[in-house]
Amino acid sequence: MLEVNWMKTLYYNHFCKNVNREENGRFIIYRNAVLDIQKNASINLKGEFHVNSNHFKGSRAEGYIRMQENSVLNVNGRFRLFYGATINLLKNATLNLGKGYINSNSVIACCNNITIGDGATIARGVHIYDGDHHSILDENGDVLNNTSPIIIEDHVWIGVNAKILKGVTIGEGSIIAAGAVVTDDIPSYCVAAGVPAKVVKKNVKWR
Repeated sequence: MLEVNWMKTLYYNHFCKNVNREENGRFIIYRNAVLDIQKNASINLKGEFHVNSNHFKGSRAEGYIRMQENSVLNVNGRFRLFYGATINLLKNATLNLGKGYINSNSVIACCNNITIGDGATIARGVHIYDGDHHSILDENGDVLNNTSPIIIEDHVWIGVNAKILKGVTIGEGSIIAAGAVVTDDIPSYCVAAGVPAKVVKKNVKWR
């Protein structure tokens, strides 16, 4: 706990008006954490939220949380954001986190709504995007690439450098292989691999 930034931890637990804590809810903020939170964004803590944790000795890696106006972050279990990882919530977006972790150099970019259930194991370099961040318009000016929610159910393992794209649900207990790009729903208790990701094995369990 020597790497905890106690001043920031104290501030976000007791003085920051953006933060609503229930009985077991609290921030643990480690050194080099960068939090950029608009005054009308809100963070609801029902569990411990560790920000920029698991540093190597001497590391100066930064972890980022950016929340734009009217965005909402719900932390429902003990969730750890490792060093070098980023959470970015755009205007009016909602991110729901259960118990689990996201490893270093990974990104959650939430334009609309992303839910990550309990037991999430998210490896290094994973990108989870529920939108494209730029609009593509047809000849009438209508948007062709609207945002669409992502649901990652309980006990899902997402491998190194995988990409989870908008509008998908990943079923409980499934495994997303390293480097996979998920563009369609993945059923529960299976392994999905490839670009785009396809089910390659069914009826699996992992621990």
